[in-house]
Amino acid sequence: MNISYSLLLLTLLPIAAQSLKFILNSRDKLFEVNENFLSVALDSSSIQHHFTGFNLTDPFLTNLVRHLAPLYFRVGGTYADRIVFSEKDEEGTIGASDVTFLASDYVKLYQFTQNVGARLIYDLNSLLRSENGTWDSENAEEMIKFSNEHNMELDWELGNEPDLYSGIYNTSVNASELAKDYKALRNILNNYTLYESSYLLGIDLASIGSNQDYLQTFLQEAGDVVYGTTWHQYYFAAKDATEDLFLNPNTFNILAEKAHVMKDVVERAGQGNKIWLGETSTAYNGGAANMSNRFIGTFLWIDKLGLGASLGMEVIIRQTIFYSNYALIDNNYVPNPDWWVSVLYKTLVGTTVLTLENDGTTNNTVRLYAHCGLGASSRVTVFGINVANEEAVVEISGFQAGSKVQSYELVSESTLYSQFIKLNGEILKVKSNGDLPDLKAKSIENSGNFTLPAYSITFLVFDDTDVTACL
Repeated sequence: MNISYSLLLLTLLPIAAQSLKFILNSRDKLFEVNENFLSVALDSSSIQHHFTGFNLTDPFLTNLVRHLAPLYFRVGGTYADRIVFSEKDEEGTIGASDVTFLASDYVKLYQFTQNVGARLIYDLNSLLRSENGTWDSENAEEMIKFSNEHNMELDWELGNEPDLYSGIYNTSVNASELAKDYKALRNILNNYTLYESSYLLGIDLASIGSNQDYLQTFLQEAGDVVYGTTWHQYYFAAKDATEDLFLNPNTFNILAEKAHVMKDVVERAGQGNKIWLGETSTAYNGGAANMSNRFIGTFLWIDKLGLGASLGMEVIIRQTIFYSNYALIDNNYVPNPDWWVSVLYKTLVGTTVLTLENDGTTNNTVRLYAHCGLGASSRVTVFGINVANEEAVVEISGFQAGSKVQSYELVSESTLYSQFIKLNGEILKVKSNGDLPDLKAKSIENSGNFTLPAYSITFLVFDDTDVTACL
C-alpha cells in the first residue's frame, strides 16, 4: 500500500473519545479461563514436509515457543483429513489420504512439545471411511497404541471443519454419523489407562452461522464424550483485507456476534460442554500479507484474547505458530508483533476474568479488559487497545487511589506495517539464544486517569488492590 494513501486512510478513522470511563466490578469474578488459555497451532500441512523449516530440534526456536508456556500445541487443519500414521516409518496411502505421518517425526514432535512446556493436541483423520460410510478407526488405533507404548500424554480431535468436506473433498459426514465416530474414538481411548482422562475435542466447525443444527445434533448425540466444543473464527478473507478492516471497531465486534450464537447452540444441546476457539487469527486462507504479521494485526489479536475470555471461551488457539502470513514467528525465526503481544499477555495476565464496563458503546476505538494479575493475589491487570490516530484519556474506577501502577505501552517501531514493536519506547528484540530482553515497565501514579497513545496496546498492572474477586 502506498504510504501517503495509508496515512490518508488513517485520518478518516473515527477519533477516540477523550474521556471514556471504565468501571471495575471488584467483588465478583466473571469467568475462569484455562491456564493454557492462549495456545497455538501448527498447521498439519507441516507433516507433509516432515517439519521442514520448523526445526523441531532447534534450541533457538524451542526457546521462542517456550516463552508462551503453559499452552496447548494443536496439530490440525485441512490436511488433518489427508494424513495417515505409519509406525513402520514407510510412506504410503490409505484411501484418499496422500500424506504419511512417520513415527520418527511423531516422536520428534512430541519431544518438542515436552521441551517447550506444551500439551499436544493431535487431530486424527475423520475421512478414513469404510464402504458402508462408517469411520475406519484402524489407523487411529495404530497411532494411539504407538502413543501409549511410548508413554505420550496428549489430547485428541477427529477431523477438521466437517462443514467444508463437500467443497474440499466432494464428500460429507452427517452430524449423527460423526457423533458415532466420536463415541467410537472415546471407547478406543478408554481402553488405555493413559488416555482415559485425555480430552476429546471437536468438531472444529469452520462457520457456526449456517451450521447450528449440525452442531446441536452432534452435541445432543455425542456431547457426553466431548470435553471442549471447538469452533473456528476469522474476521475476513485474506484477499479482502484492508487497513480499515483491521482498525474498524465493527470488525472487532464480529467475535461477540459469533460467540453468542455458539454459546446458545451449546446451551440448547444441554451437555454442559466447555467452549474452545480451536483455530483463529485475523484473516483466513493464510492471513493477509504484510498485515496479519505486522503491527496493524496486533489489535485484533489482543482484543480477541480479552473479549474471548469475557465471553466464556476457555481456550483460544492461535493459527499458527509458524508458516503463512498469520504466523507468530516468521520463516527466519524472527518473532512477529503478535508473538511479543502474546509474551506480554502470558507474563502479566492471570486466569480470573473480571468485569470492566464502560460508559460508551461497542463502537469505541478504546477497548479495555481486566483480569486478576499474576504473581500476587492482590494484583489486577487491565489491558487493551486504542486504535484511533490520537491519544485517548480514560478513567478507570474501582481501585483505591494513590498506589503505583506498572505501565507497559506497545507501539509500532515506525508505521502500522512494521514487523518490529516498541515497549515503553524501546524496540523489542530477543537475545541471540532466544531469551527475552528485560520487559521494563514504566511506574506511574494511579490518579484514576490514564493516557493511551495513538495506535497502541497497553497493559496496566495494579498492585496491592482490594479487589476481593482476586483474593
